[in-house]
Amino acid sequence: MRTSLLIAATALLSLVGSTDRVTASVTVVGGGHDGVYLLENDDTPCAITSEPSPRPKHQFDVMIGAETHGRDPKKLTLLMLMIPDADLKEDNHSFFSSITFGDIGSGNRYSVETRPDSIVTGSGTVSVRRSGHDATVGFDVTSPSGVEFKGTIQCVDVARY
Repeated sequence: MRTSLLIAATALLSLVGSTDRVTASVTVVGGGHDGVYLLENDDTPCAITSEPSPRPKHQFDVMIGAETHGRDPKKLTLLMLMIPDADLKEDNHSFFSSITFGDIGSGNRYSVETRPDSIVTGSGTVSVRRSGHDATVGFDVTSPSGVEFKGTIQCVDVARY
């Protein structure tokens, strides 16, 4: 466990000064994919979208990954996270999160859905901390099959729509 924490801390420290717009350090426990993974992307931003009145709020979206046809089934290739109310200051229990190993269309996918008006599958918390045009997102979730994935996403120059 200490080794995993050390690797995760080292990965996070390497994010500082990166030219990537989005970087994520993800620790996975279970499902045959135990390990610490680093995803980076320089052309896909994190995004915050506004919802109109009567109760304006902001949704946060990020997708980190690339085309993966024929990719290694043990490699983390896609991370998606959607938070419908990113304005909460405390931990948020309403979100959708998914990670995929190998080919995006046919690889192993672990998803957690806790948004309103959806069938709840899995559990966990997420948080968004904004600083100017950047954001740091934390997540700690468990899929219905018991696979845990947690980590940090660093977004530089968040797109606003």
